[in-house]
Amino acid sequence: MIKLRERLDTIEALMAAIEGYQHLPIDVLSQFLLDHYTVDLDILAQFAEALEAGNVEVVNGSLKAIANRSAAQSAA
Repeated sequence: MIKLRERLDTIEALMAAIEGYQHLPIDVLSQFLLDHYTVDLDILAQFAEALEAGNVEVVNGSLKAIANRSAAQSAA
């Protein structure tokens, strides 16, 4: 049996994948993502830079976009 990995190639997909795991250190979180997903390394680097720079607005903005999309899909 072949298990296909989900591809994370946008910041929104990345944020959806790490929902609930943001408390982990970036190195542990990165390894988790690489072990379980096909990750666009540029997206992962952008996310890590945003976290290290304390750019919470990028992270929170992405989470809000995911929540809004989920709410819209639920309403449909």
